[in-house]
Amino acid sequence: MKPDNRFLGDLTPTSNEVEPAEVIADPDKAAWDEECDVLVVGVGLAGVCAALRASEDSSLKVIAIDRGEGGGASKLSGGVIYMGGGTKAQREAGVEDDPENMAKYLEFETGNIVSSETVRRFANASSRFQDWLETYGARFGGPVTDEKTSYPNQHSLYYSGNELTVPGRELATPAPRGHRAKPEGGGEPTKLSGQYLLPPLIRSMEAKPNVRFFRQTRATMLIADEAGGVVGIEVRRIPPGIAAWKHKKAWGLAANIVAGIMGLTEKLYSTITSVEKEKAKTVRIRVRKGVVLSAGGFTYNRTMMAKTAPAYLTSHPLGTIADDGSGIKLGMSVGGATGSLDTVSAWKFLYQPESWVKSCTVGPDGKRLVGEEYYGARTGEAVFETGGGKGWMIMDEPLHQMVVSEIASMNKMLFQKIQFRAIEKDYTVSAPTLEGLAAKIGIPAQEMQATIDAYNQRIAKGEPDPLGKSEKYRRTIDKGPFHATDIGSSLKLSPIPALTMGGLLVDEETGQVRSNEGGLVAGLYAAGRTAVGVCSHYYVSGLSLGDCVFSGLRAAEALRGNGGSAALIAE
Repeated sequence: MKPDNRFLGDLTPTSNEVEPAEVIADPDKAAWDEECDVLVVGVGLAGVCAALRASEDSSLKVIAIDRGEGGGASKLSGGVIYMGGGTKAQREAGVEDDPENMAKYLEFETGNIVSSETVRRFANASSRFQDWLETYGARFGGPVTDEKTSYPNQHSLYYSGNELTVPGRELATPAPRGHRAKPEGGGEPTKLSGQYLLPPLIRSMEAKPNVRFFRQTRATMLIADEAGGVVGIEVRRIPPGIAAWKHKKAWGLAANIVAGIMGLTEKLYSTITSVEKEKAKTVRIRVRKGVVLSAGGFTYNRTMMAKTAPAYLTSHPLGTIADDGSGIKLGMSVGGATGSLDTVSAWKFLYQPESWVKSCTVGPDGKRLVGEEYYGARTGEAVFETGGGKGWMIMDEPLHQMVVSEIASMNKMLFQKIQFRAIEKDYTVSAPTLEGLAAKIGIPAQEMQATIDAYNQRIAKGEPDPLGKSEKYRRTIDKGPFHATDIGSSLKLSPIPALTMGGLLVDEETGQVRSNEGGLVAGLYAAGRTAVGVCSHYYVSGLSLGDCVFSGLRAAEALRGNGGSAALIAE
């Protein structure tokens, strides 16, 4: 065992301290407070799927721990799972899809981050995710929409990626695969659907007779035998009482989107960490088969991000305080290998309103920034990597009026209302000419004029868009006054949220953590954003949650002795 402790000391005021692994000579003679066969660290979607699947073998004793109340970043998300290949919701909506068609498209998004075989295993398995999740209380279905939307407020099945773009259509027959979780009792969704997806799954997990769920418990140290295999874990758990109530209350408030917009989360997280330091008790747990690390990424550990992805430090962290890299660092403490730690998915959607896609984006150099039709992660990447955190959508007066009208007619959630008002009132400027507009936003007027001229000329000549924008979204920008809407990273009320996508490298068939010395770390698995997965090259909506389901189930199948992802295909 050769531990990699590069980030062990990277703490922030909200960080979970991780200690170097402890090595013991004889696990059976050591003192333990608890024991189990499978222990899951972090009960977001990946963790709850791993715990539920493992518990289906009634001979296994399972303990799941979570630093908060369970749910993690998954519960705060839009609750969209990317699954296809012929799901029940697709069939009911009359959508034709099959695993091979889905895999052809996904190879476009995944690049070489995982093998083609893994992409196909994922596509095959995802056709049955809905059925399995619904046995534990989750709900999916229609209606379906082909609207270009970042989030389907009134629909539950949609094109959540780049399926309808020019390159997407060239690779595979487009099919909507973004499955938004629905309320358990029916009715219209009124909030982000992560809040519909996680609670029933967690309740089902707690109802399992062979599962124990320890809330308000954080993992601090792995315990290994002399061969380097993981045999246990040390955690810090807050006992029931006033301190636990205070911790729970602060955690719940910190997870509120409005609290984040108002800048209250730092104070709430300070309360959380002080309670943990003062009141939590040490518990040592013997683990006989394996630990599954599913504790999220490290978007809340800005010290760690400064070393791995400094360009994204002005992004808005998406997740909870527990997304501090602790799961990754636990794996590294026993020699786990890592990859893609410099990869961040930052989302700046240029839809909805759909009319925004018809704009022309420019960076601080006045040149075109990105293909406006692509999924928001590509726009976010361009803003940070090309624009240095800056970018604008350029519109003429007719297009701007289309946008204003479309926003007014939209069915919006509270946070969307706040954002759209700020975008229109505070983050959009106008001028009679393009030259005057360039001066207002501080970019080279001659370069921006040339960019817009070239954009218009290609449309007039019937030439294809060089960045692949579909014809339906192309229109000339030539009737003043002209408008520039800021899409940069410094906007308090319209931030660019981001997830870290790298983590521990795992065996793609089992989810077992790979060793930095070659081979595998015995007794250790990783899932979700603690691991490199299907979504770690390019993210589209739902692909992270889809990978959470896949990687959580894969680890559980391996621990049950069923061969990992092979069992998901044969099911």
